[in-house]
Amino acid sequence: MKRLLGWVLPILLLAACGTNGNDTAGAGEMPEEIIVEINTAEQTEVAENVVLSATVTQGGEAVEDADEVVYEVWESGNRDDSEMIEAEHVEDGVYEAETVFEEEGLYYMQAHTTARRLHVMPKQEITVGDPDPGSIVPDDTDDSQGMDKMNEHSGH
Repeated sequence: MKRLLGWVLPILLLAACGTNGNDTAGAGEMPEEIIVEINTAEQTEVAENVVLSATVTQGGEAVEDADEVVYEVWESGNRDDSEMIEAEHVEDGVYEAETVFEEEGLYYMQAHTTARRLHVMPKQEITVGDPDPGSIVPDDTDDSQGMDKMNEHSGH
């Protein structure tokens, strides 16, 4: 029995010393989530100037220093032909860019947002004009396609 205690006691002491949950190697405090709220209207007309807009916040505070906000825009069924449009910070965590949709259809915009070492990419539909429902192709693309395009855009 003494022999068993001689082995078990040091192991228990070592295990107890190494289980402090706050001292996990390489882990710091988790940063608060970045929230990207798309402000762009979901309906517009052909050939109208459209402001692509999103508000970026963290912990309820406006993010004024996002590393990058890029809007990826594509027509339904044509993600491979998407366009990357770089946004500029205008005020109070709002990032904007402009585009024009030349044809009726269902389009998607995805706000690729990198801020404070986090990347989020919410997506929204934009209906342009009064498209024929038969012309609309559901978006079944994987968001990794957008990440690939983003990496090409950023040169990373």
